Amino acid sequence: MTRSSVLKTGALLLVLSTILLVAGCTQPAGEATPTVTPTPTATTSPTVPATPAPDTTALKAEVTLLAATFAEEIDGTALGTVLTDGPNSTAFPTVLGQLVAFKATDPRIAYVYTLEQRNGTVRFIVDSDYSMPDGSAYLHEYPDAPVELEMPVTAPIGVGPYTDSWGTFVSGFAPVQTGLEDTTVLIGVDIRV
Repeated sequence: MTRSSVLKTGALLLVLSTILLVAGCTQPAGEATPTVTPTPTATTSPTVPATPAPDTTALKAEVTLLAATFAEEIDGTALGTVLTDGPNSTAFPTVLGQLVAFKATDPRIAYVYTLEQRNGTVRFIVDSDYSMPDGSAYLHEYPDAPVELEMPVTAPIGVGPYTDSWGTFVSGFAPVQTGLEDTTVLIGVDIRV
């Protein structure tokens, strides 16, 4: 290496060191670097927000639409026959089969059933879980029915959350055209919440 190349390299290193020093990227030799010690702070437990209640507005709208759809699709004449003739009628298996099929359309559905509203009393007619441990019996009174069923239901409605002897639900109810004049017949759809 020649003397001039050594001088050029040294000058270049001197210029780079000066640039870095001016830019604050290095510290001149001999200055102590202060040690930063974290200041202790009081530790607090993080506040866990209360779990908000689920927004059931959309769920009510959904279950109301399900009830209205099922009310249109169910064989209302057969349901009227079941109401007047009981579970031994030839129409009973037809209605039960439809309710079981309705329940199978959505895994969130806990129960699908039909009700009679007459003189302020609500009674079950056919339940998709008929003859099962959790099912309701024919014309079994529904004493802890939602308060919205105290008056005859004339259009699809969504109710809940409410709690009855089967659990806590958001439900949809819709009237079924059965041809019977003296009673209101409903289909009910429950989704557990």
